[in-house]
Amino acid sequence: MDYKIAIPSYKRQDTLKKKTLVMLREYKVPSKTIHVFVADSEEAKLYRETLEPGTYGKIIVGKPGIKEIRNFMAKYFDEDEKIVYFDDDITKLWRCVSKGDPKEKKDNKLIKLESLDKFIKDAFKLSKKTGFRNWGPYPIDNPFFMKPTLADKSHISTDLKFVMGGFNGVINNKTAEVRTISDKEDYERTIKYYLADGGVIRFNNISCSTRCYKGMGGIQFNRKKKTSKVNAEILINRYPDLVTKNESRKSGFVEIRLKDKRIAQRPKGDEHNIKALTSKKSQKSQKSPSKTKSKPKMRSRKRQVAN
Repeated sequence: MDYKIAIPSYKRQDTLKKKTLVMLREYKVPSKTIHVFVADSEEAKLYRETLEPGTYGKIIVGKPGIKEIRNFMAKYFDEDEKIVYFDDDITKLWRCVSKGDPKEKKDNKLIKLESLDKFIKDAFKLSKKTGFRNWGPYPIDNPFFMKPTLADKSHISTDLKFVMGGFNGVINNKTAEVRTISDKEDYERTIKYYLADGGVIRFNNISCSTRCYKGMGGIQFNRKKKTSKVNAEILINRYPDLVTKNESRKSGFVEIRLKDKRIAQRPKGDEHNIKALTSKKSQKSQKSPSKTKSKPKMRSRKRQVAN
């Protein structure tokens, strides 16, 4: 395998042992590729005593806190290295299928993802072809909402959509990986990759079962409603054309939506169609943009990432 698995975990050695590591073993992921990141040496000792030998490769002492451990992991790996991040409580990976028209939500159902290795390799191939270095699945495991996003019935989108932190892949960009907030740090990461690359990839027919806000421990154990509000406002103020408050969520925490409202940046025609992005014609036009007077493709929309 030419990618690494990275799992941040805090005070949940039993959860990791019984959930994510079991799931990865079921998919025959080589243990040597699995890196577990913990907060301190005391935590490392607990994890070594609890986890079964041969079910992971390394236990690495990082730093306590969501923001801190995420920043540490990105620095730990090389620039442009392929990394797949998992939370410590993933139990199932799903693919959404439909008996008829995929847009008929009542016909959708979830089946177990057949091959994790194939999915990850295909995702990274698409990253290479498009230049979009961050990818992930649909953020909830509910087939009712997992409908095709494009006219050709493709479930793959590349516009600004939230890429969850619990399961996602990156071709490591250490600048885009820098987190300045803890709550909603995966929203910040999504935005930074989007601005750096012109798009992020989301597979809207793939999902996972995770309950990151349930149970004891977890790197989000200090999540507070006040902090949620403060960090939401930071992102809204920092990226007013990309972030708005999500008024429909009633969790008590302040939630947000991502959407690129800049007219010049909105996808037109097939700019976000994967078939068009990966076609020979599209790749040729990206290499020699000076030969055409048409509107620039997404790859030409690169801009410096704001911290």
